[in-house]
Amino acid sequence: MDAYNVPVGPAAVRGPRYRFRNPAGPAVVVQSLIATQALTDVYVIATGGAHSPWLAEDMVPWPAVLQVACWIAFLFWFHRVRCNAEVLAPGSHKYSPAFALGAWIIPLAMWWLPRRITLDIQRLGGTPRDVWLINAWWLVWLLDGPLSVAFHYLVLGHWDYHNPVDESIDVLCAVLAIALVRRVTAGQPAGPLPYFNMT
Repeated sequence: MDAYNVPVGPAAVRGPRYRFRNPAGPAVVVQSLIATQALTDVYVIATGGAHSPWLAEDMVPWPAVLQVACWIAFLFWFHRVRCNAEVLAPGSHKYSPAFALGAWIIPLAMWWLPRRITLDIQRLGGTPRDVWLINAWWLVWLLDGPLSVAFHYLVLGHWDYHNPVDESIDVLCAVLAIALVRRVTAGQPAGPLPYFNMT
């Protein structure tokens, strides 16, 4: 343990303790994957929607693999910045770092809790203007996810998500997600700080 990792003040007795880890690496990975997903959405729009070569049978399971990879990378990054936020301001968050992952799978609560956790994370290193970005990302994510499912099932009566409107919402959601990752990551220091809870 070096001088940078010695807990001080209330952090010395509060547990569990977290080590600050640079979020830049996971941020690059998740941004790259989301950008790749957005490019495939543009390709699908340009090549016939549901009849696009990207969605052909011989491409299975690559679209699903890319989507799952995006989610795993995003959750890994999200958990890291949440743990870092605990280091930067120990004990000041309503939801634990573990809950930053669990919040995404709790029925109904998943519609607003991850946004709340993101606002708490960004509050430590961002500015008030960042709230609009988080809100915009979250609104478009809802439109692209749960609300889209409900609309297709209850109103349209079919499950075709590969029309230009749905694909365009996917692209907008990807752009906002990349901007969000960049902003939140930039709001956290890139290295260890000796006066924080680093154990």
